[in-house]
Amino acid sequence: MILTITLNPSMDFIYSVDDFVLGANNRTNLPVKMPGGKGINCTRALMYLKADVLAYTVLGGENGNAIRKYLENENMPLISKKISENSRNSYTIMHNGGIQTEIVENGPKISKLESNEIIDDIINIVNGEERINIVTVNGSINNDNDFYYVSLLTALRENVSRKLVIIMDQSKKSLNNIVNNSVYSPDFIKPNEVEFAELFNMNSEEISKESIISKLTETKSKIPNILVSLGGNGAIAKFSGNIYEVSIPSIKVVNPTGSGDSTVAGVASAIARNYNDKDIIRYAMACGMANTLEEGVGVLSLDNVENLFEQIDVTLVSEEIKK
Repeated sequence: MILTITLNPSMDFIYSVDDFVLGANNRTNLPVKMPGGKGINCTRALMYLKADVLAYTVLGGENGNAIRKYLENENMPLISKKISENSRNSYTIMHNGGIQTEIVENGPKISKLESNEIIDDIINIVNGEERINIVTVNGSINNDNDFYYVSLLTALRENVSRKLVIIMDQSKKSLNNIVNNSVYSPDFIKPNEVEFAELFNMNSEEISKESIISKLTETKSKIPNILVSLGGNGAIAKFSGNIYEVSIPSIKVVNPTGSGDSTVAGVASAIARNYNDKDIIRYAMACGMANTLEEGVGVLSLDNVENLFEQIDVTLVSEEIKK
């Protein structure tokens, strides 16, 4: 079973406008309203993939109640913790031939007490459900602790007796602390090229497939599996010491929101199915791309996933030298 963790869920509003004009009255015919947050999107994608999944999240106020009702209507397996402040909204405008503009609220401030209770909740859930063997930690938390996810990772490694596969999808300071300032390591991370450059003190303007491959080759990371997303240019991956270049087909994007979350869902689902490294990468990329073909977030067509899977090339670039 896969446990997803979302500590800053949102109610997502998605608008499509052919010609968006700043400062003018813009109308849309196809508004989409649905619960989001990276782990919620990941859970939804996992449900489309027929995975055995359970979602943990935190909800507060009227927005939190609305999110819960929407998720119940989706039949999403859910454990939620009540928090004191109102859950957030997020707004995405797709306009002018595929441009994506977002307005995202910071979200409710999570108190120190609530933050500690959340970690206790997660440990109790994992220890109480022996079928959970994969945990995905998705997105942000709005509290005053940049090391919070390091604390959660540490708690999972030290307080769960069995070996868990831990997938972490964070950004900025949280990601940097997980990679560079943690005793324990997750099993998988998914930085984009800008985040990768920040992690390894590279010039983001000079980053390329070649420079990423070079940095992954020379860096001895404690994290065994890293997928560096390059958007429409595919990806570079380092799995089990081997480095791969990922080439993807060209597609017509409808809505890219949630594609990274669907990629994480693909990784978790493929690991649960005992896929080999190359097929984990292909399946993850296929899921992320399949989501971009849909208006909804974390929405997938299995036919699209299977078709894209066959079109994705994963080429070994550098093989681990075993001593």
